[in-house]
Amino acid sequence: MLEGVVTDPNVPPNRQTPQTSSTLLYLVQQHDGEAWERFVALYTPLVYRWCRDAGLQDADAADVGQDVFGAVARKVGSFHRDPARGTFRGWLKTITRNKVRDHARRTSPGGNGVGGSDAQVALNALPDPAAEADSPDDPETAACEEVVLMRRAVEMILADLPESKRAAFVRVVGGGEDPAAVAREFGTTPNVIYIIKSRVKRRLREEFADLLDLEGAAHEPLTAPPQPPPGSATR
Repeated sequence: MLEGVVTDPNVPPNRQTPQTSSTLLYLVQQHDGEAWERFVALYTPLVYRWCRDAGLQDADAADVGQDVFGAVARKVGSFHRDPARGTFRGWLKTITRNKVRDHARRTSPGGNGVGGSDAQVALNALPDPAAEADSPDDPETAACEEVVLMRRAVEMILADLPESKRAAFVRVVGGGEDPAAVAREFGTTPNVIYIIKSRVKRRLREEFADLLDLEGAAHEPLTAPPQPPPGSATR
C-alpha cells in the first residue's frame, strides 16, 4: 500500500477548507492543503491497484505512486472537466501509466537505474501511451473503477459520523439488512438511517461531483461494489 501523504510544496499545510459547496477538485486546484490530503486519500488505493496491475512489486508501486501524485500536483491546475475528452479518472490513469513506463525504463537493462528481466517484462507489457489516448477502458473496467472510487468517497464521508450511525448505515445500505430491525438494535428509527443516506449522497455531489461519474455509474454507489475484473491486483 502507498505510504504517507504526498505533499505539494505550493500547498499551505494548515489552510482551512472554504465553504462545502466548493468541490474537492476546485479546492485542490486552488492549492488547498486539506483538500489535497483528501484527494490523495481518495485516489491512493486506485493508483496503487493500477501500479500493481502493471506488474510492479509493492515497494515499486509505492514509489511510482509518489511520482504520480507529484505530477498531479504540478499539472492539476490545467485540468478542465470535459465529458467529450474523458473523465478525471482517465486523466489520472494516463499519468500513472506514463510514470510506470518511466520507472520501467529506469530499472530495465540499458536504463539509468538498476533492474532486470521483471522490469523489462513490465515495460514490454505496457501499451503505447499514444495508442492509449484513443483506446478508453472497456465498460466493465471503467464501471468497476468508478464504483471503487465512490466506495472510497463514501468511506471518507462516513468517517465523520459517530460509530453507531456509521455501523447502522453500513448494515442497511451496504449489507441490505432490514432498516427497522437495525434501527431497533441501535435505538433509533429507520428514518434516521434514510436521512444519513440522503446526506451522504448530497456530500458526494457537493464534494466529489467533478471527480466521480455520479450520473453515469452503472451501479448504486452506496452498495457493495462489483468484483474486479479477472487478473486485477488487489490491495
